[in-house]
Amino acid sequence: MTGTTKKITSIALDAMGGDHGPKVMIPAALKAIKKGEVAISLVGDQKALQAELDKYPKPPGYLINIVPSVGIVQEDESPALAYRTKPKASVFVAAGIVKMGKADGFVSMGSTGASIAAATVVYGTLNGIDRGALGGPVVGYAPNTVIIDLGTNVDTKASLLVDFAALGNVMSKLIYKNDNPRIALLSVGSEEGKGNSLVKETTELFNAVDLNFIGNIEPNDLPKGKAEVVICDGFVGNVILKLTEGLGSAIVGHIQKTLGDTKTSKKLSQEIFEKLNILEAFGGGPLLGVKGLAIVGHGSSNVNAVANAIGTAKYVIKTGLIEAQQAELDRIRSAVND
Repeated sequence: MTGTTKKITSIALDAMGGDHGPKVMIPAALKAIKKGEVAISLVGDQKALQAELDKYPKPPGYLINIVPSVGIVQEDESPALAYRTKPKASVFVAAGIVKMGKADGFVSMGSTGASIAAATVVYGTLNGIDRGALGGPVVGYAPNTVIIDLGTNVDTKASLLVDFAALGNVMSKLIYKNDNPRIALLSVGSEEGKGNSLVKETTELFNAVDLNFIGNIEPNDLPKGKAEVVICDGFVGNVILKLTEGLGSAIVGHIQKTLGDTKTSKKLSQEIFEKLNILEAFGGGPLLGVKGLAIVGHGSSNVNAVANAIGTAKYVIKTGLIEAQQAELDRIRSAVND
């Protein structure tokens, strides 16, 4: 507590992560602090962070501090190898701060693989989960529709997809306030029996559990909000994510080329970009299935996106999602095993 009645949420920020490093992370952290109820540990090279921090008016000392780290995990590095050779890299130190109880969660715009490795190894996974899953809304026309997995598990099995459905179910309830989320499998056809062997096997398992499973939906159903939780393997999910973001950029370019640099084109471009790059509004999404909070965002994130990611971390912590996941997994698995 800080002398007020509101609880301060403490976030460890991987301040060396992302394409822009401290030049974006520092102003983003200060912007998030200004919004209130958050304190931030900036994790990274102390001299570089302090030099950037000195450019801005600082909030009270108890709201921001620097935690030194050594090294950065690059996107092209093996996360497992990096953990062994760079244990003091910023993302691993950020996760360690949370593990020690000195922060409530960490946020990183750095290497996605390294963020996942940090959360998986340092936090540990929930019982029966080998590796966490990234999930969140992808299409702004259906902002309450969460897709899981968005790229963490490119090869998976049916039982794991049911686990992800359980995690998505509780995520949808707590974060998006859906009382009874509709859960669907992403497939090439909406009819029962359509899809590959993984979809068919997963369907059989879904029919045995207490979830509001509505069957298959096709990719063209995603903007219509036909389900609140859509399940697929990480290969498919990542293709959907990147295709949607690519279409957003392409359409924006087409609008600007056709309409020119006008007030109308700028407004329409911004609306389209936000609809097809919805993660920008949240800054990132939580890694599900691990015993702690990790918000993973885009390397290209700007100040607003990073500040939003910190806000998302604060909100997720307050929902109790991390604690609720294991109970939901146990409930669903008991039905599968009966």
